Amino acid sequence: MGIGKIQEEELSAYFKEISSGNEAALERFYEEYGRFMLTLILSIVKSRESAEEVLQDVLMAIVTEGRRVVIRNAKGWLFKVLRNLSMRKAKEDHMMETESLSDKETIQSGEDVQERIEDKVDQIEALKCLDQIEQQCVLMCVFGDMKLPQVAEVLGIPYDKVRNKYGYAVRKLRKYYGGRFDPA
Repeated sequence: MGIGKIQEEELSAYFKEISSGNEAALERFYEEYGRFMLTLILSIVKSRESAEEVLQDVLMAIVTEGRRVVIRNAKGWLFKVLRNLSMRKAKEDHMMETESLSDKETIQSGEDVQERIEDKVDQIEALKCLDQIEQQCVLMCVFGDMKLPQVAEVLGIPYDKVRNKYGYAVRKLRKYYGGRFDPA
């Protein structure tokens, strides 16, 4: 199931039940949406182990945040938490990978490892050139495999604004990558 097919009311109800301590609701939520969330997280962190850690953090955020605040746009909030925690974990993994490279590994496969690290860092840096809505649009369309009308629904903003923001984002990313960015 993709996030675009999630009903806002259903997700809000899940969050309310989960934050009130209903473990059965948390299990149902995980069974229904865990695979999708893990796929989205994996598109950013690239490691199953890291993705599972992020997914646990997301579930904990649902439990704790729902107790502290009222989550008004559940789909947008969920996607934002998924993205932010995934990006943070990708940066952590990058730092740990860089620190843990031994001299021998650097000599044997340093170019390959360095290239992979640079690609990940470059992707993170590329996203930094976008504003928050542009980032969400790109991540939802490219990594979440969502269409622009679904993105507009999830973010709770007009379709025209989403279409424009996505267009601006693609142009900025093409400029960042010297014309080599293809969102398809």
